Amino acid sequence: MSVATPSLPAMSFPHPWRVLGSLTHIDLVWHDGGDMGETDHEAGTISLRRGMTWAQRRSTLIHECLHVLRGPSLDTLEDREELRVEKESARWLLPDVRVIGEALAWSHSRAEAADELHVDERTLAIRLRYLHPSERGYLHERLEHL
Repeated sequence: MSVATPSLPAMSFPHPWRVLGSLTHIDLVWHDGGDMGETDHEAGTISLRRGMTWAQRRSTLIHECLHVLRGPSLDTLEDREELRVEKESARWLLPDVRVIGEALAWSHSRAEAADELHVDERTLAIRLRYLHPSERGYLHERLEHL
C-alpha cells in the first residue's frame, strides 16, 4: 500500500512563505542554536533558527512545510522520511535542470551557484545527488565544454 504524497502548489518562483501561509493551523516560532528547522506536529509549530541567511530560511522553511504536509512519521522510519523530504524539497525549489546547469556553468563554486538559485548549498547538493539520469546527462553535456 502506498501513501499519496501531498503536492505543493505549482509556482514559477517557488515561494515557501506562501506555502506556510496556507498552513493556517501552523504557527511559526524562532529558536537560537541547534537545528536549522524543526516541525512539532503536536504543538502545530514550525521553528526556524535565528541568524540564517535568506536562502537558508527559504530552503529550511519549505523542508519543514513538507513535514507538515506529509504528517508525522513513525520513529522507525524517521531517517527514510527525512531523506524523502530533503529530496522533494530540493526538487520543488530547483525543478528545472536547465536553470541549475546555467548557474553551475557561470559560477566559480557551488556556493555561488546556490546563491544564484536562491537556495542553500545543502539543497543544491541534494538536488545534484539525486538527479534523474536524463538530468544528469543534460548537465554533463552542458558543463563538459567549459
